This record gives sequence, C-alpha cells and structure tokens, in this order.
Amino acid sequence: MNAIPSHQRLGYIDGLRAVAVLSVMAFHVRVHTAGIELEHFFKECSHGVDLFFVLSGLCLALPTLERVKADGGASFDVAGYALKRGLRILPPYVAAVAIFATLVWIATAHGVPLPGGMHHFDATGLLSEFFFLDRSNEHINQSFWSLAIEFRWYFVFPFALALWVARPRALLLAIGLAIVAAECTRATSVDLGILDAFLLGIVAAHIRVHDLPIARFGPLFMLGGAALGLLLEQSYHFPIQTNSGWHLAAFGLVIYAGRAVWLQRLLANRVFRAIGVASYSIYLVHEPIVSFFGAHATPQTILTVYAAGVGCALAAGAALWWLVERPITDPAFVRRAVAGSRAELARAMERWHIPASVELRAGLALQPASAAREANAPPKAAWPLEQTAQHVSSSRTARSG
Repeated sequence: MNAIPSHQRLGYIDGLRAVAVLSVMAFHVRVHTAGIELEHFFKECSHGVDLFFVLSGLCLALPTLERVKADGGASFDVAGYALKRGLRILPPYVAAVAIFATLVWIATAHGVPLPGGMHHFDATGLLSEFFFLDRSNEHINQSFWSLAIEFRWYFVFPFALALWVARPRALLLAIGLAIVAAECTRATSVDLGILDAFLLGIVAAHIRVHDLPIARFGPLFMLGGAALGLLLEQSYHFPIQTNSGWHLAAFGLVIYAGRAVWLQRLLANRVFRAIGVASYSIYLVHEPIVSFFGAHATPQTILTVYAAGVGCALAAGAALWWLVERPITDPAFVRRAVAGSRAELARAMERWHIPASVELRAGLALQPASAAREANAPPKAAWPLEQTAQHVSSSRTARSG
C-alpha cells in the first residue's frame, strides 16, 4: 500500500485521540452514576487511557523514525525534545490545576459539596500536584493520575527510542519483561504496569513508517488482547489500566488504523478531528463535569444526562484549548520558544554531563552527536550496518593498495 500523506495520518491520529477521550468520559459516567445499564461496557471504556498511552509513544517516535528510515540515522535533539514536551504538557495542566484549586477553595468557603472526581487539598497537596509527586497525593482532579505517570515516562522515552533504533529485539524483550514483572511478580506497580503500552507506541510508529504487513493483523491483536484483558480482569482491582491485554488491544487498533484507508477516513472526519485536537484539554477538565451530571441521573435518564455532561465537558475543554493550549502549540511559537531557550538548556545539560543531542543509528549504541561526528560516523544510508561494513572494507583496500 502506498504511504499515507502526513496530513491524513495526523487526521486519523486525532480521530483516535477523540475515541480515547470519549471512551474515558463514558467510563466516568459509569463511575459516578448508580444503577447504570450496560455497566460492564462503560467499565471497559476506561481503556481509552490505554489508547492514549500507545498514541503518546507513537506520536513521539514517529518523526525520528521517519528520518531514520529516510537517512539511515537521525540526530535526536534531547534539549529540544524536553522543551517541546514542557510547552505541550505544562501550561494547560498548570491552568487546569489552578482552575480546580480555585473552585475547590470557593466550594469549601461556601460549604458546597464537591462533585465526584474532585478532592479537597492543602498547600502540600497543591505543590505535589504541580510537580507530579503523586505517591500519597489525593489529586484535586482524579483524572490527573495518568499525567504524572506519562510525565515520568517522558524521561525514559529517549532511551527507549534509542534502544529500538539500535536493537529492536532488545526493546521487544524489555516490553515482555515489563509485562511479566507487572503481572507475575511483586515488582508490579502502576508505572511498570503501564510501561508496555507506552513502549508499544514506539513499535506502532515503526510499523506505520515502514508500512509493515503486520498492520493487517491489527484486528487479531484487538480481539486477542481484549480476550486476554477480560481474562486478567478476573483477578484485577482498580487501576485496570495495568492490564496488558487491553494494551495489546489498543496497539492493534493503532496499527490497523495506520493501514486501513477506510478507517482513516472515518477517524479523520471533522468532528473527530476537532475533538482529537482538543483531547488533552478535554481530558484535563472532563471528570468533575461529567460526574456532576452523573450524580443527578437515573437509569431512565442516563443517556440524556450523558449527552448533556459530555457536551458541557467538550465545551469546557474546547475553551481551555482555545485560551491556553492553542497559542502555545502554534508551530511558529514553538520554534521561537525552543530556539530562544535551547542553547541555555543545552549548556545546563552539559554541566551535568547530559548530552543535548544524540545520534541514533541502527545497530549502533546511542552516543552524543559531537562524539559521533568526531568518530567519523559513516554516511547516512538506508541500512547503516551494511554501510559500515562497506566503509571498513573500502578502508582496508585503500591501505593495502
């Protein structure tokens, strides 16, 4: 199949984000509404969070893997990556924390009960929220739990990507070990239990970039993963996002959507794309809104109440996106912000002996970009290992001549 143009690929990814955030909202209707019909269906909608984690790994890896495919290697700008992640994640999150902290303070002062998903806080809790310190913190907005985990995995991502480029089998082994450790040992934790979903996103990006035939078997991953997920749920307690079966199901959906043109067209419609673009802001604000409506629902009015709650949550998320997220994700603004801060951050990283940029090449270890240049790295080619062998062979011939 011919490669899908980038703008279409981004369209279906936004559609998948919309599916993820709408699913999570459906789950929170189940959490905050008593006597709901189809309760198990709404419970499984929580795995929209799993889809978010797979999509996160995919979107972070996709640009670099495209360059690796085209040139046989790529320079990964660690400093630029850190700045872009900070710009993308922190301003909307800080704004949401400030909004909910203000609402909690006003509600507390007037004796108004908080809706489900919101909690009282003190100064320590507020400070912990800002710095993603969630070990014993009761989140102001309960949906914030996943952001702290994803923020920690941002530190792991450059190493995971480098491992995939250099030794793909090693990363696959790491995914397998993470699943075994999370499912079968005392090493289990929420972070470890979700790691495989994030890493599978890198694998999905590679499959998309190289248009690998395995994407055709995405529905099998979906069905097999869902079956495994349901089986594992027999012994699971919340958080059910640590269920590796559903991670495989989300992975199957992502890789299949990357190949199936009909599904891409469905996901890239205007409504899904609009929701997907604002999905991060929607996720940040949706739970207290949906739970407020859910608390006033009955089994007979659940569909109407769900529609009203989702509509208000979408509107609030769209407002946050328009006011905060949209300006700071504008490509021109991002370029200016990164260009203005990268040199200073790079110098700070060098003082701590952290490379500001690294070279990624298939079959070769991750190394600082400056060291790679000094070592006379071979020219970029489609298969760097073969190019290296040719380079060594021609050097020996020259010396013997």
